Amino acid sequence: MKNNNNKITTISRNLLVLILLAVMSPLVLAFEYSVSGFIRQEMAYKINGDQNPNSAHGNPHNGKYYTNLVPEDFVACVAVDILANVGCLNGTLPKTLHRKDHSQETEWNVNATRVEIDFTAYISNDVKGFAKLRGYYQPDVFNDYGDNNLFSVDHHGNEATYLSVSDDDYMIDLPSLYLDYSNGPIWIRLGQQQIAWGEALFFRVADMANGLDLRRHLFFDFGSEEYSDERLSAPGVRASYNFASNWELEVFAQMFQPSVIPNRGSPYSLLPYQFTMDFEEGYDREQDSINGGVRLSGQVGELGLQFFAISRHNPDPIIRLTPGGQVLPPGSLLTGPFGPSGETVGTQPFTRDTTGDYGFAHWRDWFAGTGLAGIDGVGILNTLIDEYGYIDDVFTMLSYVGFTNGFGDPTVSNIEDGFLIVDLLVTGFEYPLQAGGEAVYASENIFGFGFNYIFYAEPDTLFDQLVVRLEASYTPDKKFTSPSVSSDFIEHDEWITSLTIEKYHRFSDDFPATFFIFEWMHKSESDMMGRHLSGLGGDFQHLPGGGEQDRGWDGLVFALQQPFPNLTWRMDMSLLVDLNGGYFFQPAVRYKPNGDWTIEAFANIIGADNNGSIFAPLEYSDDLTMRLTYLF
Repeated sequence: MKNNNNKITTISRNLLVLILLAVMSPLVLAFEYSVSGFIRQEMAYKINGDQNPNSAHGNPHNGKYYTNLVPEDFVACVAVDILANVGCLNGTLPKTLHRKDHSQETEWNVNATRVEIDFTAYISNDVKGFAKLRGYYQPDVFNDYGDNNLFSVDHHGNEATYLSVSDDDYMIDLPSLYLDYSNGPIWIRLGQQQIAWGEALFFRVADMANGLDLRRHLFFDFGSEEYSDERLSAPGVRASYNFASNWELEVFAQMFQPSVIPNRGSPYSLLPYQFTMDFEEGYDREQDSINGGVRLSGQVGELGLQFFAISRHNPDPIIRLTPGGQVLPPGSLLTGPFGPSGETVGTQPFTRDTTGDYGFAHWRDWFAGTGLAGIDGVGILNTLIDEYGYIDDVFTMLSYVGFTNGFGDPTVSNIEDGFLIVDLLVTGFEYPLQAGGEAVYASENIFGFGFNYIFYAEPDTLFDQLVVRLEASYTPDKKFTSPSVSSDFIEHDEWITSLTIEKYHRFSDDFPATFFIFEWMHKSESDMMGRHLSGLGGDFQHLPGGGEQDRGWDGLVFALQQPFPNLTWRMDMSLLVDLNGGYFFQPAVRYKPNGDWTIEAFANIIGADNNGSIFAPLEYSDDLTMRLTYLF
């Protein structure tokens, strides 16, 4: 596999060289061509003092000492003395558990230089080629975060896609590299490409062919750009046939390409710092898979219709725990009087974090991190008991002295017992702990439909030329990460519905028309980030749940664009509201003094009421972004 990955990387580099030669050497081209592009400086400056809680450097428990609940609890103390004879009652065990202080600050979320070059070749009347070369360089402005890898991903060797080259602080890729063939009613596109279907704008319903790349600025760029920069391209073929004057049949087949989430330790890391994730094994299992889809769209009078079906491996991973291979230190209290073998201990998913950078050091550390991620801290402990014989044996023995639910029953049902178990694990392993997980990319089938309709009324009224778009999808037996991160994934049928209303309206003769968008989305089983609703709302005081799964998830978007009279200035505003309790607000202004230069500024302001909101893991990231762009 390693050799194959090296070959892929070599091919990617050779393709990049060929494209650059084509761009810079017009004499070798025997056909017409055009070259355009831009160079841009992107800067996102933090406007709050918060740091990413999923990073070791933003951990809210850094440098804090907490009472070790094992010596404090008489029953627990008796239990460990019986099992390990460590002298808990005599004060041998530490009275406190301590997390090292790695608190550090950075003033920037993004400070990067981007270059994009678009190369279009007009080969014949029927054939056109297109390539987009993208370079993105983020210098080491995150020194406070240590020597972190911002871009390399273990999907294709060290690369996120087949056609990319990257290192810790830069990436070069080809998001587009394709040929278009058009002849009468037939159109075919072959090569590296994005596929964007659907009527929805800010939400994704039919737009399910491609995953997302969230490494650069998550989804916090201009709201009006939708997912054009985040949507991940993949090699494939797409074709359409027009018939009956106003109907189109479209199909695609595309190589599987998983989504890319920010690496652990990067400024936008989304995974709890307590978890180490293996994405490579999951990708290796599905790398030869092909995603496909078919769409029929057309007009019936004034009504625009579409029907679609997609069969794919979901590019967004679901997660399960995996063995960590850890061997206990000699004399560990978790070894117990029966002395389980190192091999047996190694089958459980915890590993010791001897650096103290990432592991959980005490029960507050554990439950704060799992709650923020939308998973169940107590449920994970029970998964350990259910799926790993060593953990089951240890806590079965503890049950005989009343440490768990009942005599001979190792499971845990309340958060207070969970506190004790977490502190026991940390005490027994003698270091902060990390839990190992692996990504799984599940197969699924998506069926959906949509329509659009333009309403007409008295000219210059709010209801004249009002565009209404509705889109819905149904995914039977969709798989989700279990809140307990077990091997038994949650399976539910999921409905997604989106209603969009858009309108151009001129309020004054002195100003161009204002563009309004209102959009509503409802998901029956998961939130906008794909987390199952049953895992949301937990923290170090509460277990997750609370009925969210019965209500579904709802999000509302209101957005507008207002050009100024000379079209040099434009004002934008976007507001996304999570009805589970949170918001994302983005006011923006754009200045374009001429055709070559554009200056943009926008703020990202995020709030969350609790861990049930999609914005809880992102609340730290308020920033003011400026983009200076030169077009050529």
